[in-house]
Amino acid sequence: MMTRSVKLFVAIALSGALLSACGPSADRSARIVTDVPFGLDQTTTTSTTTPAPTTTNPEAELTNQISLYYVSTNRLVSVPQNVKQDSTVQDAIDSLLDIRPEREENVYSRSAIPKNLSLTVEVTRGLAVVDANKSLLEIVTTLEQRLAIGQIVLTLTSLPGIGQVLFTVDGIPQSVPRGAGDTAKANQPVAFDDYASLLLSSAPSSPLFIAPQNDELIP
Repeated sequence: MMTRSVKLFVAIALSGALLSACGPSADRSARIVTDVPFGLDQTTTTSTTTPAPTTTNPEAELTNQISLYYVSTNRLVSVPQNVKQDSTVQDAIDSLLDIRPEREENVYSRSAIPKNLSLTVEVTRGLAVVDANKSLLEIVTTLEQRLAIGQIVLTLTSLPGIGQVLFTVDGIPQSVPRGAGDTAKANQPVAFDDYASLLLSSAPSSPLFIAPQNDELIP
């Protein structure tokens, strides 16, 4: 009986030794693992992107379109013109005086306003008082007078807040011809409708305007 117990003990001991030899051995020294799967050895960072400020040109955006009136085929035509949003009535009338379409190529309109004419404008309660120098009185023909006055009146009354126009020369009230050929007396304002008969219904495709050589009335 004793012999069997010893044999059984020896057999169990040998089985345990064999199992220990087959299992993984303990490695008591630390090792640096260099073979790391792709991406696991990369440092993850979080970045915040600040969008670059957008710059704009305020002058290119803040514009208004006004109508300047010029002569074509002895009629008046509206020509759109972009101006700064803060432009004044005086700026509009200065543009009318400064822009001379006859100087440009392929433009079939002209200005009947004398080149040496100067104008100052003051607006009170919808009435624009236009003070001119004596060049206004030196326009030769009645037709050219009507066209020149019409250019000024239609341009001004196309602006917001202006309904009538009164003319003075060096501060003295001045009578002016209306579009139909009659005359507005001194201190008598004129309006858009007084020159509507001079408007051309459509712009011409060729230079048909007539040079101011006579005093013919517009039919």
